[in-house]
Amino acid sequence: MEFENYWGISKDSQEELKYTNNIHKIMEEQCKYLVQDTNGKVFAVFGEIKTDGSMHVIAQNISNLFKGVSGITGVQETVAELSTKNLINANDMYFDKRYGFEICTEKYRFRLFELRMTPIYPVEIIIDEGICKNIGNALARIAIQMEKFNHFKVSDEKMFCDVLQNILQDKKVHYIIGELQKRVPDKKENEDCLPEKVIICEGQTEEIVLQAIAQKLCKKVTIIIANGKYNVPAIFDTVKVKNTKSDILIVVDSDGNEEETQKAIQEKIDNKNCDLVIINDHIEDWFMPEVADFSKLKLMQSMDSIVDESDLEELSKNHESLAKVVDFLRE
Repeated sequence: MEFENYWGISKDSQEELKYTNNIHKIMEEQCKYLVQDTNGKVFAVFGEIKTDGSMHVIAQNISNLFKGVSGITGVQETVAELSTKNLINANDMYFDKRYGFEICTEKYRFRLFELRMTPIYPVEIIIDEGICKNIGNALARIAIQMEKFNHFKVSDEKMFCDVLQNILQDKKVHYIIGELQKRVPDKKENEDCLPEKVIICEGQTEEIVLQAIAQKLCKKVTIIIANGKYNVPAIFDTVKVKNTKSDILIVVDSDGNEEETQKAIQEKIDNKNCDLVIINDHIEDWFMPEVADFSKLKLMQSMDSIVDESDLEELSKNHESLAKVVDFLRE
């Protein structure tokens, strides 16, 4: 007996899917506009919300605990005699993540909304209650209101842009931006305090390594963490608008793909205003094999002594990226 095909997969069915991949680009542009409009006094951040100890982590730990107690280990599923043990779980492709959008200064922050997002629409947007009191009626005509008054479902990109525009033009948002600008000194008042050299890097490990190198060379540098390589262009724009005099060096890991990393960074920044160093693959590779067996925690705790005992001149001969960092600090 032959049954009909229930999959319904066709070119048309794929084209009907409304993808959310442009949301990051839309938000990135809005971040740039805010920096420009406030002359670098206020900046915006759009990024994934990560909460340690969240329910899925706790559930996973409990699950592993019960497996250990009951002696159930090494379980593997088979489909048509094919083991799935060593296959990559494709469920990870369909991410379900929380993102936040905040406006900030060096001292203050205010979250406008949170997005609960998958790779395809609809997405759920949870808006600050104060903003929602002002524009809730307007949003209800644009998006699909959910059970809670500040929760809305957004079904496509046009709807997302319309909702975003209403939020960004809300009177509470404009009031807070205005107040934040008043609390940040003008550039002329702050010019004497500007650092001569600034390094923008991905994360805390890079910051610790770079700071240790600067200390060994007896050089002063301001290091800014971008929390991920793809946040670097937005951080660079913020720094450059606020500070046109400092020399800026961007340091990122290639994570095994130097060409793609270089393209992703360079197409979003003005190369004339900064130098770019791409480390192949990770910053700790500069000190291999000495740190090969180090955990991340041990590496961070030991980095000052590792750098202090290292011959940077010799290491630079084998690592062009390190040589560029050393040259930048010495100039």
